Amino acid sequence: MVNPNKKVKRPDGLSKIYRYTEDEEGKILSLSIENILHDNYVYLERAIKKENYYIRDNDTCLFFKELLWDDEVIGFSAYRSSNFNENSLVMQYFYVLEEYRQYPILIEEIDEASTLFESSILLEYPTRDMIDTLMKHNFTKIFEDRFIVSRIPFIMPMIPIEESKTTLREEYSDDITYRKISLIYDLDLCTIVGIASDNIENTYTHDTVIDSEQLNNYNVLSLVLTSDEDKYGVIDKHNNDSMLNDGSYFEYVDKIMKDNNGLIENWLTIL
Repeated sequence: MVNPNKKVKRPDGLSKIYRYTEDEEGKILSLSIENILHDNYVYLERAIKKENYYIRDNDTCLFFKELLWDDEVIGFSAYRSSNFNENSLVMQYFYVLEEYRQYPILIEEIDEASTLFESSILLEYPTRDMIDTLMKHNFTKIFEDRFIVSRIPFIMPMIPIEESKTTLREEYSDDITYRKISLIYDLDLCTIVGIASDNIENTYTHDTVIDSEQLNNYNVLSLVLTSDEDKYGVIDKHNNDSMLNDGSYFEYVDKIMKDNNGLIENWLTIL
């Protein structure tokens, strides 16, 4: 009998990958993330519950991939399709056991997954710890000691600002209608920042109806993650941020990005 507390080993150094299947009519049958963890990685499942790491109830993925260190399974990543183009995948979840988080596993996984799946990788709801890893390995450029631009794109839901300021992702129950891509992250507020492309005063509301050409022309912030709230008190920082409160926040971030546009563009082209 397999000891559920013992890490799964891969002596050949190759991660196991669970892939979606199709039925006889060609319908995609996605994978239950919770079922895979429960049936194969009890020690990961227990660690996830102990840390209150968020996995949405009954969430599914197209690909579930083991994360290895020294030929042992010490975490997982899960991917779904992207609505933006067929050559990208969204990293829905990335979990590593706490004692292995000092290692560059995220960087290695992004590189490996992009090659394996022949897709660019978009990060959904990165934790501040994940951002710190990107910074440590020169995948970001920082401005004003607060705002970073990332080589790895973020995908973010479009949610009204007042809700994203005060609501934890784990508690948000409304349907997500729209999403947009951003490269900007606020280290103080632990949030992805989506800047309106043309009209910097455009702020998304639930009543907003957007066609595909106008998707990027709204200001949004990503929801607060419980792990970041526990570590950094993010919701209080949102509520007390003077620029968010006086309405100047997005204009300020936009100016920083425009003032440094040449530098950013050149940096992004360097491999």
